[in-house]
Formats: sequence, structure tokens, C-alpha cells
Amino acid sequence: MSGNSQHTEQANVATVEEYLRGCVGFEVSDNAIAAILIDRDVKPGTDVTTLDKRTKDLCKADLYMWCASTPSVTGSVEDSDGEWKHKEGGTQSSAYDKRNLRQMANEIYKKYGENAVQSSIKMNCMGMKLWRRKY
Repeated sequence: MSGNSQHTEQANVATVEEYLRGCVGFEVSDNAIAAILIDRDVKPGTDVTTLDKRTKDLCKADLYMWCASTPSVTGSVEDSDGEWKHKEGGTQSSAYDKRNLRQMANEIYKKYGENAVQSSIKMNCMGMKLWRRKY
């Protein structure tokens, strides 16, 4: 056996898609990641170590917003036979989870000067005045 190994660094390289999937605990579709990459002008399969921090962070913020906009409960399949039960698929996220995802995304957007989605509506109760009808 020769002393020269054919070891390459390619085996340890993470693509941007793998990186984004690792950022959240949700099942993320290929179409969702493709849309995020297209919006950020990132080519699919790009080595994540070649991306600058700003691009990685903004892709992650977009992913957080995508996760926050998904349905709270996704379908699952459950089988049972007597005492035996098996369930596969299905996720559930709370309003609290979604609020946290939006907040994390907005912090990243704000950091890089992108328009963060925030509510600007403020309500002040000024009482109620009744007007008499004039005939």
C-alpha cells in the first residue's frame, strides 16, 4: 500500500441545502429550499463554506419565515392492531414556535438592513361618542 492516500475534502463538504435543513427541526421540501436559493441568487449544491456570512444568515432567515408560514399540523398515518400501534409522519408546531421563528428571522433581516416584517399598528382606546340623529 502506498503512502499517498487519495483522501479528498469533498466527503466532508456540506451543501447549502444540507446546511439549511440542519438549521431547523422541520421537514423542509426541496421546492422550498430551491425557492430560497433562487431568491438569494445561490446555486443549488454550493459548498456552504464558500458563502459569506450575510448570504448564509439571510437564507436561514428566509427558511425561518417559510417554517413559520407552514401549517401548524401536517398529516400523519397511524396503524393499530390490538395493543400494537405505529405512527409515521406528522408534525405540530405551536403559535409560540412560529412567533419565535418570525422573531429570529426579523432580527437577521434587521441586522442586514432588509425590511423586517413587523406590525406597526397601534390601537388607542379613546372612548366612544354617540351622535344624535337629526331629522
